Amino acid sequence: MDLVLRTHGATIGRMLMGLLFLFSGVGMLVSGVEGTASMVEMKGLPFPILVAWLVVAVKVLGGGALVLGYKTKEAALALILFTLATVAMYHLNIEDPHLFKNLAIVGGLLYVYVYGPGNGWRLQM
Repeated sequence: MDLVLRTHGATIGRMLMGLLFLFSGVGMLVSGVEGTASMVEMKGLPFPILVAWLVVAVKVLGGGALVLGYKTKEAALALILFTLATVAMYHLNIEDPHLFKNLAIVGGLLYVYVYGPGNGWRLQM
């Protein structure tokens, strides 16, 4: 069991983190980007619909890249910066449960950034 985890654990972890972002971004597309745009607008950011589409793109492309193991360092960095920005804008309250969840996600993404996609399956181009 230990050998299996050493060989595939990092790959599975990378894919699971990628699925979190990928499904969230696809969900925003399916439910309509306007909901995300209204949340952006409530924070007073300019061009809320453009920012909402950027959020969707980062989640779908970054999450998909992690799932596929393609350009994982770049994808992890983009998702780290995105998640930290989300924390700073929406969850910077010690009583907000999303604060620590998002910080834990950043921790996992830091592992991917530093150690790469793992020894298991990945898309190589």
